[in-house]
Amino acid sequence: MTEEKPKKRRILTEKERRYQKIANYLGILFASLIVLHVLLVSFIYNINDWVCILIFSLLFIAPAYLANAGMVFAGGGKPLDKGKILWDGRRLFGDHKTTRGLLLGPLYIGIPISVGIFILFLILWQFIGPAFQLAIYYDLYEIYDDISYMEYYFIGGPLPFGFFALLIRIVILTYSAGIGDLIGSFLKRRLNFKSGGFAPIIDQLDFALTAILFISIAALIAPSFFQIPDIQIFIFIMIITPSISILGNNIAWLAGIKEVPW
Repeated sequence: MTEEKPKKRRILTEKERRYQKIANYLGILFASLIVLHVLLVSFIYNINDWVCILIFSLLFIAPAYLANAGMVFAGGGKPLDKGKILWDGRRLFGDHKTTRGLLLGPLYIGIPISVGIFILFLILWQFIGPAFQLAIYYDLYEIYDDISYMEYYFIGGPLPFGFFALLIRIVILTYSAGIGDLIGSFLKRRLNFKSGGFAPIIDQLDFALTAILFISIAALIAPSFFQIPDIQIFIFIMIITPSISILGNNIAWLAGIKEVPW
């Protein structure tokens, strides 16, 4: 039995190295915006509210992040568009978007890891809930001064139905992230970016925007179970996602999982 050699990262061309630099500069820019956001929220409200924004944003968007990463690990095989060429002479999506990635990324990685995380929070809620109640009692928050915010983002809402709603939310977020990735790929093809090519902002935010859109639609249909992310959470997700995306893609490229670091 021969030992499998570890994957090595692909050497980038000069043009790709320039793209990598631009992506890294974007990461630094958005990281700076995070610092500015901390200062503004702390000045207008207080630091405790900013911590809530950070926690709620990450808890909300984590399933989409995990599904987006999972599509890289679970991808491969035949392209989803089967090589279809559209009216503009370009592919529908490209070779990098596969049926395996779209279906199995959320199913094998995004959903199970997310469910595991939130089951842990459900177990710990007997400690987390009273801690938030005490903080609210002492007026430590100006924006998130109701326990319902904490219940929604940590355990889905009042038990037991809240946790069932949370499971549905996880499924919506993971698969809508995949749809967003496809929409981004479709737009890139129409704008004449090659498959796997560098498209600033589209690459970093397509899946997050679609995930928020689908949950917002769900909230309009079933407001008792879902909430539209408030403006503070929306802004924070928009500025933290590019930094996390660029960092994660660089790590995946260094590990030989991705062909390019964006």
